[in-house]
Amino acid sequence: MSVSSDPRNFFQSDQSLEKAERRARKKKELKDKGQPIAVPTKILALQPDTSSPAHVYIAEAGNVARRLNIQDPKEPNRIYRGHTAPVTSLALNRDGSVLYTGSWDKNIHAFSTQDKTVLKTFKGHNDFIKALVFTDILPSKPMLISASSDASIIIWNPETTERLHVLKSHPRGVQALTIDPVESTPERVILYSAGSKREIKKWSITMTKVTEECEIIQHETGVNSLRFLGEEGEEDLWTASSDMTAKRFERSALGGLKKGGGSAGGVDPDTELWHKDFVNDVAMDVGGSKLYHKFSGHYDVVTAIAVVGNDLISVSLDATVRKWSLEPADLKAAVEEAHRNEEGAIDDEEIEGGAIGRSRSNSMLTAEEEAELAELMAEEDD
Repeated sequence: MSVSSDPRNFFQSDQSLEKAERRARKKKELKDKGQPIAVPTKILALQPDTSSPAHVYIAEAGNVARRLNIQDPKEPNRIYRGHTAPVTSLALNRDGSVLYTGSWDKNIHAFSTQDKTVLKTFKGHNDFIKALVFTDILPSKPMLISASSDASIIIWNPETTERLHVLKSHPRGVQALTIDPVESTPERVILYSAGSKREIKKWSITMTKVTEECEIIQHETGVNSLRFLGEEGEEDLWTASSDMTAKRFERSALGGLKKGGGSAGGVDPDTELWHKDFVNDVAMDVGGSKLYHKFSGHYDVVTAIAVVGNDLISVSLDATVRKWSLEPADLKAAVEEAHRNEEGAIDDEEIEGGAIGRSRSNSMLTAEEEAELAELMAEEDD
């Protein structure tokens, strides 16, 4: 018995047919925008290679992580295999010699970035891994920190895979992690975590204990990304949320946050950037919060962005990595082209003010996996 996956062989509503046709048209018209590098499956996460500005790592729905050259796409990729489900999160150690990957299979692998072998496997979560961060700020105590849909955060010894601490303060899945580069010291690490219910928590981690210092509630729905961005030594906290906003919390306000500071943690955002749909990630080219230009090129959900040198790198569920020049002359040319094409603008996935919109598309996974992917990317966990 033959089984078809061609959507033309199934009953579809007029709306879904129109949407599919519009998506196909956008794919054709935007196929060369952003110098796309295509990979076999949907891309769920992005990690710049800290040891080489020409390279990035991506996490794929095809159960692999991949290192590719964004300056020379013809260079052979390094592919990291070992997971049995989509890879959702990435982190590197300080010198870039070890790549940590989290997956739907609930495991974390540590890979040698050079020979691609699995060095260690971390087991302890009961659901999807959603975020990873590595830090060696504390002397003689490097840490790998993971967040999961099981509502827990685990702090690991990356050398032994021992669980050092398990944090269970979030009511639902934990979607994002980031280390405060300014307030962290050799005596303590300051960690921020974001939940799918909308809360952001601040943690203090020392050699012997972990303390929850405060909770910030300034979004209406789940927070998808946390980033410290800005001039070195003065980085502000930026957040991206499914409530269609990206927000900035100034450095001067963050230092005084303490446990018991109220439901908002005693801090309000000084900047709010509004978008047409869910915001998945945020990046910054230092210079202000005024919308300067919208890059249009992806025809499916943009899952992550990062500024690498003078380029903005974006990855998407359309299975492409794209590069957008931030050089003043190139930006000026892009703005002028956008103005010329304004009347015939395509309503696609926009990289707007450093934040991302979301939509749906024809799946490259099975129907069951696509449903799980929708849950993974959703604003809240059920």
